[in-house]
Amino acid sequence: MDVPGFALITGGASGIGKACAKAFAKEGSAGVAILDVNQDSLEAVKAEIDGEIKGLQNGSSRTPCQVEIYTIDVTNEDQVNQIVTEVARKFRRLDYVVNAAGIAIKHEGGAAFAKTADWQRVLDINLNGTFFVLRAAAKIMLEQEPIPSTIDGRPLQRGSIVNFSSIQGVAGITLSTAYTTSKHAVISLTRTASEDYADKGLRINAICPGYTETPMTTKNPQVLKAMEERVGSAVPMKRMGAPKEIADGVLNKAEAEKDEDSDLVDGQ
Repeated sequence: MDVPGFALITGGASGIGKACAKAFAKEGSAGVAILDVNQDSLEAVKAEIDGEIKGLQNGSSRTPCQVEIYTIDVTNEDQVNQIVTEVARKFRRLDYVVNAAGIAIKHEGGAAFAKTADWQRVLDINLNGTFFVLRAAAKIMLEQEPIPSTIDGRPLQRGSIVNFSSIQGVAGITLSTAYTTSKHAVISLTRTASEDYADKGLRINAICPGYTETPMTTKNPQVLKAMEERVGSAVPMKRMGAPKEIADGVLNKAEAEKDEDSDLVDGQ
């Protein structure tokens, strides 16, 4: 894939975010900044990616990918601004941003019994965190020259931001009031932001994965049970998706020179 620039991925220490970080590094990105709330997991992912890159370099002239890690709370606006700016300063530009940080909470009894604290936490991470990162990155991307293609030298885009919505961003799911609301809102955020900057070479898209096997979906018994029931009755392939499959879609969005202002992908 043609992704030669520098990438920043939130939620990059596990699940889909981790798969995206590994994919950018494998496909030739010059640098990858991995952001997550868990420092230990970040260090483990960095070691894993560094090892894979070293293996790819054996016997080749491939330039090594620079891997940087940052502990971050995406709900902290000041921290987001500081770290995104620091990443851009270290890499000297910022070409791809993947907003993969997110959480899911089930509300026993449905919307009528959803706890305010749960509602606020989900909205803070899934929606506000996505907005904070998008805003900080877009300001930087709008000021930089388009990245040239490594294939034919043509200018690609000033930047590409991929937000994570969900299949629950286009459908209602029981017991998921906060999560479903946040993912619908991410689609609206993506659509309006993409309209703002489509004519300036900044592309903003959203990926809408279906049921995907990640720590978020498998470690919570309530969420896992609900997912397995849905997969059994609504997914033709009768299995969850793999994070790597979603990462492939993210890289396609990052590299593609599209005419559309926004592009929503429903994954299985």
